[in-house]
Amino acid sequence: MKFQVQKNVLQDALQSALSAVPNKSTLQILNNFALHLEGNFLEISATDLDLGIRVRIEVQGERDGSVVLNARKISDQIKSLVDPAITVLTFEVKNYLTTIQWSEKGRASITGFDAGDFPPFPEIDDGESFVLGKMELAFLAEKTLFATSSDTTRITLNGVYLENKNGKLTMVATDGHRLGRAYLELENFTAKLGVIVPPKAIQYALRSVPSDANIEIRVSSTHILFSSDNLQVISKLIEGPYPNYEGVIPRNFERTVQANTTDFLNKIRSVISMANARTRQIRLQLDGNLLDLSATDPNVGGDSCEELAVTHSGEGSFSIGFNGQYLSEILGMCSSEEVILKMNNPVGACIIEPVGDGADFSFLLMPLRLVDE
Repeated sequence: MKFQVQKNVLQDALQSALSAVPNKSTLQILNNFALHLEGNFLEISATDLDLGIRVRIEVQGERDGSVVLNARKISDQIKSLVDPAITVLTFEVKNYLTTIQWSEKGRASITGFDAGDFPPFPEIDDGESFVLGKMELAFLAEKTLFATSSDTTRITLNGVYLENKNGKLTMVATDGHRLGRAYLELENFTAKLGVIVPPKAIQYALRSVPSDANIEIRVSSTHILFSSDNLQVISKLIEGPYPNYEGVIPRNFERTVQANTTDFLNKIRSVISMANARTRQIRLQLDGNLLDLSATDPNVGGDSCEELAVTHSGEGSFSIGFNGQYLSEILGMCSSEEVILKMNNPVGACIIEPVGDGADFSFLLMPLRLVDE
């Protein structure tokens, strides 16, 4: 195998594929890239057996072939060539020994392996297929990925749920304490979906494509594939079923609070420093159209309070506690001028939504039980 390639093009491709190389693996072959040259196109593949990335770049090919190379060793070597005069690299493989030449005297070599030993890149020939713009996928991801769980005893909550809900592409994630849901209205969207997708597959797809790119998404019964131009990210799906998230979302509410999003967020930030370091609990006390925010930490003898004018609909005064960090994170994802909180009681789920047209996402946050002194 022999080819010439632009250094910056190769470096970007290697960096994209490196995301799929496991940090530690008992299978040594997974610590490598598989390089396959055919004509003037080089494919670079990496996988941890759950997720795979394949990047295709244009090169000046001289002799077709394949080789497996240590991923971090080759990446570090290319990254170390910082001299701006180095723009073109020549790769030549003979009996798996790969030589990289960048000047008359500058070269490095690395021993490779037979590409036949590398796990094959899964192919999806059937299943549902649709196309999103990168910014559309990024919107769905932003409103949901934050709520995925890291609890390994509840594997289904480690992913985001992708479904066709009433003709809308809907993405949902929850860890049992908070939930994010967002949807897109796509023309003639009829795909039959109901799959749990690992977050890192979406993150890698978004990380490696330009902002104006389109991403084709193909879903089978076991895998999901994200394709854009010369990049493919494929991942195993998480086996379901996904919990009935709609069962925890209230339909009717006894109380609503509408507030300026920025002011609300700033007030939370003013008091949260004095919250308990473990629970991050803040108290919201409603009395008429005034919202008192407070936090206290008896362990260190600190407390703080603030006040915010709101529009409150509900009977009498009312107190509820939240993880202030979770609440501020959710408010930070509401780009609308105002936000509304819908509640029933101090221990029931609270729905948080932006106010205004185009509100195609919402959040659920479970309160923390208040312990009155």
